[in-house]
Amino acid sequence: MRRAHGVYSFSLALLLVAFAAGCSRAVDPDPGGDPPAPTPRSARLLPSPPPAGDLPTATPTPPPTPTPIPPAPSPGPTFTPTPTPPPWEPLAPGISQRYVPVERPGAPGPSYLYALRIEPQYVTFRVHYDPQQPRSIEEWQAVTGASVVVNGGFFSGANRPVGRIIVDGELFGAPLYPYRYGDDSVSIPGLFAVVDETVALYALGRSTYNPRGLRFDQAVESYPVLLLPGRQPSYPTETGREARRTVIAMDEGGNVIILVSDLPLFSLYELARWLAASDLGLDIALNLDGGRSSGLAVAVPGRSDLIPAYVPLPIVIAVYSRGG
Repeated sequence: MRRAHGVYSFSLALLLVAFAAGCSRAVDPDPGGDPPAPTPRSARLLPSPPPAGDLPTATPTPPPTPTPIPPAPSPGPTFTPTPTPPPWEPLAPGISQRYVPVERPGAPGPSYLYALRIEPQYVTFRVHYDPQQPRSIEEWQAVTGASVVVNGGFFSGANRPVGRIIVDGELFGAPLYPYRYGDDSVSIPGLFAVVDETVALYALGRSTYNPRGLRFDQAVESYPVLLLPGRQPSYPTETGREARRTVIAMDEGGNVIILVSDLPLFSLYELARWLAASDLGLDIALNLDGGRSSGLAVAVPGRSDLIPAYVPLPIVIAVYSRGG
């Protein structure tokens, strides 16, 4: 019995040693022993995080901005956009002015023609002629008191008109036939005329005008017609002679347009084509005396403008405001 008890005790001791050894391996596995337990599937789908220094700075996404509901309109003043300034500046009833740009090849910027638009229903046109005492354009304005004074047609050295003029129904000068004066080609002559306050421009020989069958109150005959009715350039020859110019014209609305170039910008050939291509809406245009004779004076309440002529003038066209 004592021996059996010893065998039993020895077996029990071996079992306790084996149990202790198994518990020790589960707690502290050897690096070369069994592989670690597999990583769950959800963890394997995530990428490895970058080092701490490479982590991007998180930017919070701003919440959406709610769209405000506009309040109901309340009565009050409304904003009206400023309109584009009109191309014509009013000076007096029926009289407006404009500076018209002229682009010249090689020039650093445009030159300008001075333009007046005159609505005949608001004004009266008269022709003034004084062969004994020709005057400067500003003297003519002072003597007449007119709102506008512009040089008239050509005149000879004795201050006689080249072509006809009519002053208050009285005729001076002779018709421009044949169509040549000295060394200058008259081309197509024209007539600016007034009958019973009605204004007209005629291309002589190219219209229904009959010079013997119509009475005029005021008239100035000059040359050449630069635009035939319908805006047709009519001066056929390029002379290359540029000069100061004065033009009287009528636009498609029946207004009288006066243009004065204070610089020698155009030959007559160039001027005819420029007028046809301009945005002035002209229908017919007549060249008046130019060069040193070109001049214009404007005197309206609050405004005075002058393009001086450089010779005394015996013939002018004056524009009076109705009642003035």
